[in-house]
Amino acid sequence: MKTIAPIAIALLVVGCVEKNSPQPQEDTPADPNGEVNATAEPVLFVANGLNADGSLVKNYHRGLQYAIDYFGNYGPYYVYLLGPDSEQSVREIYRQRAMTRINPGSRFPTAEEQVEKFLNLPNVAAEIKSVLSGKAEGGLTWTQESPILYEDVTTNAKGREKDPVENTWGALHEYHHVFQMAHCDTKQERTSEKNINSWMAEGMATYSSAKFMDNLGLVDFQDYMLELRKSGANIARPGINEFLIATQDWQLDNESYWDQGRSAQVYYMLGAWATAYLIHVQNIDESVVLKKWYHDIPQIGKSAAFEKHMGLSLAEFYQKFDTFIRQTDDEIMVIFP
Repeated sequence: MKTIAPIAIALLVVGCVEKNSPQPQEDTPADPNGEVNATAEPVLFVANGLNADGSLVKNYHRGLQYAIDYFGNYGPYYVYLLGPDSEQSVREIYRQRAMTRINPGSRFPTAEEQVEKFLNLPNVAAEIKSVLSGKAEGGLTWTQESPILYEDVTTNAKGREKDPVENTWGALHEYHHVFQMAHCDTKQERTSEKNINSWMAEGMATYSSAKFMDNLGLVDFQDYMLELRKSGANIARPGINEFLIATQDWQLDNESYWDQGRSAQVYYMLGAWATAYLIHVQNIDESVVLKKWYHDIPQIGKSAAFEKHMGLSLAEFYQKFDTFIRQTDDEIMVIFP
């Protein structure tokens, strides 16, 4: 596949299901805003200078298609694979990105004024600067007002182009978040009942992406979970073991760690192990933990949904998991078959 000119870079992600993909699910979106489009296919925007041999899109698509087959289709979902080779290409892509955010029901401001307003936002200008300087930033973003949409923005896709495993992994991780956000009211705090805690968001997506990568034959899931304890794996340093020695009073439901520099250990690593605990110690079906309980959050709230599907309250879970995770590596790894 050759690099596509910016004016025609939208690639519909269809077909090409990997042979190890799960069977398609028949989930109905439960978007609190009622605006999720279950028929809109994801669209990939690729900047000039990338995907010359088609491998960037192919390896990203490998993860994205697997995730869609597992979680169902949620959208509109736009993927931006960007690089610093062509400023004109990048700026044209950002203009198209702005156009996806136009509220067609608004007569004032006009569509063009909405586009210019988006392009002049300080954070958007800073993001474009990061792209052109080759910085690896970005991640999942979404809108909270109409039009509702989700975006995976990779500011330096050259790195992903050179690492097909990480490219597929990233696609899996971010799409799990798309599914999660479609079943939460993200306008509310993560401590509220209609939104999920950070450990649920990041930990469950960390677990699922690693497990799905194992299903695809690309990583060893058990080795990865062990490395989260020993070294922090591909997330951060230190790993769980060192963190627990230095931090005795951590709490999974504490949302302040984002500002304290410890979010990776609590939300991603311990969150992944909390997910493993539910599946492999409490013996709750994987699809219930990763997917099914989310459908009840908009109606009854996360605490009631968690207790309904997991069979224990969040308070009970936190207490049991705290005791479990403080065991040695040898003691804890026996939970896996």
